[in-house]
Order: sequence, then C-alpha cells, then structure tokens
Amino acid sequence: MTIRTTFAACAAAAAGLWLPPLCHAQSSVTLYGVMDVTVRHASNAASGGGSLNTVGDGYFGGSRLGFKGSENLGGGLRALYMLEMGIDPSTGLLLQSTAAANYGQAASASSRAFGRESWVGLSSATWGALTFGRQYTLAHQAAARIQPMGNPNADAVIVLSNHHMARQDNMVKYAKEFGPFDVAGSVTLSEGNGRGSGLSAGYRAAGFDAVLYGQNLSAAAGGEVRRIRGGGAAYQIAPSWKAFLAYMTRSHEISPQRNKVATAGLHYYATPALTLTASYTHDRQNTFGTNASGRRQVAWLSADYYLSKRTDLYAAVDHNKIGGGYVLPSFMATRGSQTGVTAGVRHRF
Repeated sequence: MTIRTTFAACAAAAAGLWLPPLCHAQSSVTLYGVMDVTVRHASNAASGGGSLNTVGDGYFGGSRLGFKGSENLGGGLRALYMLEMGIDPSTGLLLQSTAAANYGQAASASSRAFGRESWVGLSSATWGALTFGRQYTLAHQAAARIQPMGNPNADAVIVLSNHHMARQDNMVKYAKEFGPFDVAGSVTLSEGNGRGSGLSAGYRAAGFDAVLYGQNLSAAAGGEVRRIRGGGAAYQIAPSWKAFLAYMTRSHEISPQRNKVATAGLHYYATPALTLTASYTHDRQNTFGTNASGRRQVAWLSADYYLSKRTDLYAAVDHNKIGGGYVLPSFMATRGSQTGVTAGVRHRF
C-alpha cells in the first residue's frame, strides 16, 4: 500500500498536529509485508535423535512488516528510509535477537522492533546512494544474487549467511551503478559492538549476473577478525532454465578455523506459475592444530506454485550430513544426518 502526499495536504495535517509543514510535493510512504508460514517434519531434530514436527517462519524468506519512503528533493536527489521488522508467524513474536554484543551488532536478548532493517539516507542518480543505520552486509546482498531463491531463511538450508552474517548495526553504506556495473562499500562503526567493512562489485546484463565481494567482521573485544571472500554468477541459460554457482571462504585473524564453501543450483520454470529448484552446498571446515576439521553437505529440492502474483504455495525436501569435527548445527539433535520435509504458504502485501 502506497500513500502519496502533497504539500497542501501535509501542511494541513501539520497545522492540525502542531508540526512544521516540512512535506515535499513528491513524497511517498509504502507499507508492505510478507507473511510466510511453514509446517515441517524433520528427522534427528528432537532430543535423543527423534523426529520433530514444527510450525515456523518461511523457508526461503522471513515474514516481515515494513515501512519505506522517499522524497524528491529536486536536482535528482532523493531522501530515503526503511524500517522493517521480522515476525515469527507461528507465535507473533518479533525476531532478530542477538545474545551478546559482537561482530557489529548490539546485544538484544529477546528481539528487535526493527531488526531486519533500520536506516535513512540520500540517493542521487549521479552520485549514488549513501545510507546510515542497521543494514544488510554487502556479503549478504551479494550472496543473494548467486544462490537459487537468494539467501534462505530456514536453519536447515542456511550456509553462507552463517559465515558472513546478514546484518550489522551502525553501518555507513555507499552504492553506485555505472550502466551494467555496480559497486558498493560499507564501514561499520564499533560503539563497543565490533567493527566491520565490506566491498562488492558486480555486473548484470543479458540474463547474466556476476559479483565479487569481501567482508571483514571484527569482534567487540578486538583482536579477532573474520574475513569473508566470495563470488559467483547466475545465468539464464534458456527461457526455462537458470543456473547458479557461488564460492566463499572464511578465515580468521586468530582462530584456527577456515571454511571453503561451494554451492550450485538450478531453476526450472516448468510453467509461468511453477518453479522447480535444486541446490547443493558443500562446506569444508579446516581447523589447524585441533580435531574440529570436518564438513557439512546440504542438498534440497523445492517446488513453488503461484496462485496469484501475491500468494504462493511451496514444498521442499532437504538433507543435511555432518562429518568429522564440524560443529553440530542447532537444528540437529545428534551428529550424522537429517532429512526434512517442509510445506509453506506465503502472501505478500
């Protein structure tokens, strides 16, 4: 839903509310959201390794409620803002909690009012966009371009996001497009939570999308720095087929952990309403001087059917396998493997 305002209307409203009439004739506010709920059955998920049935948030994308707006300031300059909260549709609770202040995020033990995004900035067709606040890391934005269905939301199929982190607080971000090319840079100020910085460069043209990115995440206590380097491409190889390939590395300043992640995927557009997807990811973890080296393998298949432009039904089957000393993911009860079956319904407004 979009609400457009005129100067006269804003002035009248401001007068009635004892506010200064600072509205511009070409401003807009959009209220939007996604409600995406899933029913899932997974093996090796309950205590002792038993199966578990759950109702939860979306598989590929999280449920949300957001507000975004812009104002034309003239001369090609616009003011922009976004406030977006994450919602668990099974309980109505807010999401994006942070247990402890670290790696560029403030502590928020229970949830955040606008945990998905909270920023304001300026945009110019000539000079690019400069934004300030809680924002997606450049690694997260870049990785979404080269994975089927973007960055997934369900724990069972998240891999890259676990390494590069999705968001940071106190971020200053700049982005600019030059025809088919795009570049972006970010700096995250610590304020006691840890620092960060990122760079990305991409190219989009004729069904081809390629991107390279780097992200540094510094611990709040100092010393430790997590370094993310990645890249990949997506290509529309035929009207009914789209392929994805991505590669990422994670290394540390102090910790002996090193990860090398490769992922590949394929979309098949069976009909205008039905998309079939396959994906495989291999995360190899090396830890020098310890016994924690190992691997995680994730494969999933999905079918997504659109009932309308706003509403779709989907189903997915995923399989995880943990080997060696790879850290046991929170969604698995015991070491070994897990198979999950998920059905979901999603509505956008």
